[in-house]
Amino acid sequence: MPTEEPKKPLASIKNSLVQLIPEAELRDRDDRECGYHLEVRLVTRGMRRVAREMRDRLFFLETITAVDFLEYFHLVYLFTTYHEEHLRVMARVKLPREIRPFSVWDIYAEAIWLEREVYDFFGIRFQGHPDLRRIINPDDADYFPLLKNFGKTKFTAEIDDILC
Repeated sequence: MPTEEPKKPLASIKNSLVQLIPEAELRDRDDRECGYHLEVRLVTRGMRRVAREMRDRLFFLETITAVDFLEYFHLVYLFTTYHEEHLRVMARVKLPREIRPFSVWDIYAEAIWLEREVYDFFGIRFQGHPDLRRIINPDDADYFPLLKNFGKTKFTAEIDDILC
C-alpha cells in the first residue's frame, strides 16, 4: 500500500499504463518497504511504452539491471520523479533467454550506458542499441560475470594462476 502523499499522481499513472499496456500487471507497493511505489510487470514486451509514459510524466531513468533465473531473465528498470512529488516506479519484463529486448536509448539517452552495463555483465543484447560493447570487462572477455552459470573460463583460469 503506497503512502498517502503520492496516491493521486500514482492513480493517474496506473490509469494511463492500464490503457497503454492492458497485458501489464500493476501492483501498488509501499516505498518504505521496497523502495518504490508502483511495480509494473510485463511479459516479453511493452517496456518501450512504459518508458515513453514515464518520460512524458517527467520521470528519469534511474537504473537498468537484470536478474538471471537460468531459464529466463527479468530485465528491471527503475524510474524516479521529483517533479510534483517523489515517486518511484519499478518496471520489470520477463524475457526468455533467446529474446533480444528493444533498446530505450532513443527515449532515455542515459540508457546507452545502462544497457551497455547490462550487456557487459549479463550478455543481454539490446535491439537498436547504437554502441553495444563492453563497458567494464575487457573487450575480449569470453564471460558474463553475473550469470548464474558463470564459471571457469580460459581467461579466469589464467587470472587464478597468476593470483593464487
